[in-house]
Amino acid sequence: MKKTACLLFSLFIVLTIGVSSATSQGIPSLRTADALTLAEAAAAPMIPGAAAPYVNLPDPDLLPPTLFGSLPYPSIAPVKLFDNFYFVGTTAVGAFIIDTGDGLVMLDTGINNDDVANMTKDMKKLGLNPSKIKLILISHDHFDHYGGVQYLKKNVCPKAKVAMSLIGWNFLQTVPLEAGYINPRPQKVDIYLVDGMKIQLGNTTFQIVATPGHSAGCVSFIIPVTDNGKAHMVGIMGGTGAWATQLETRLYKASIEYFKAFATAAKCDVGLGVHYTEPDFAAVRIRKPGEAHPLVIGTEKFDTVYLQKYRDLYQYVLGSGKMQPYPGVIAPPGSAPARQ
Repeated sequence: MKKTACLLFSLFIVLTIGVSSATSQGIPSLRTADALTLAEAAAAPMIPGAAAPYVNLPDPDLLPPTLFGSLPYPSIAPVKLFDNFYFVGTTAVGAFIIDTGDGLVMLDTGINNDDVANMTKDMKKLGLNPSKIKLILISHDHFDHYGGVQYLKKNVCPKAKVAMSLIGWNFLQTVPLEAGYINPRPQKVDIYLVDGMKIQLGNTTFQIVATPGHSAGCVSFIIPVTDNGKAHMVGIMGGTGAWATQLETRLYKASIEYFKAFATAAKCDVGLGVHYTEPDFAAVRIRKPGEAHPLVIGTEKFDTVYLQKYRDLYQYVLGSGKMQPYPGVIAPPGSAPARQ
């Protein structure tokens, strides 16, 4: 009994020190040992009814206009960015592919079936087998990021787990087929991403950070990579652009600073975006052996250069003259007048 008590006391001290250390930095801390496997993440307990049932909305006779003009968008040449990290995509939007040593992870899926079909062809040009995709991460609930999920599940990697935020999934079951939320929508999610979650596949741990504002369920990512064997940490802000409403714009700015806290703790020195296109990768294509990696900007510039671009978007919207005022609150009939 005394031995058991001593063990419990020792465990309490260890846990207290760990929690105290994380709390003193003001950053939620999850050790790699706390990362979930795919099976554990898929089986993570959830309050019954928290995930809304899938709502099948058939396409209207006239599809809403997209945000990026006419389809299809031209592909850009696929590119290997780091030892285990690749980009495939178009002039409008792309996807990141991570080789974990135990299967591939695809971060975002493009706009529709044609989009993601071209992405899988480009993966093969990089020597990657799309059927080896084990995890599909969706950064947020907009059609240009979830649009290829159903094609992948049906034609490419039927056993892959689909992961997006619980808020994003629920939002898609309530919002009509407006411009940003057209079909094909995901019909099923296997893993509901939550703030602070870590998922381990092979040699790679994916950290999830909730960053609402660009969309209701937007999440951002922190992912380790290597360049010629040298370790670096990639931070990916999940949403690009703020909408001219008080709620979404202010929330977007708050999420930038929230993501900064996690990125600082993780020592992110590479910043990438889900809407990066050819100019962002041009220097990588012409890089010569022995030269510094053009995407590695260091931890200080991750804040002052990479995240600053998102702050500038926020400031641009504030100064655009298009900001909508906070909507008035409509009181129920018979209620007391609202305070001014």
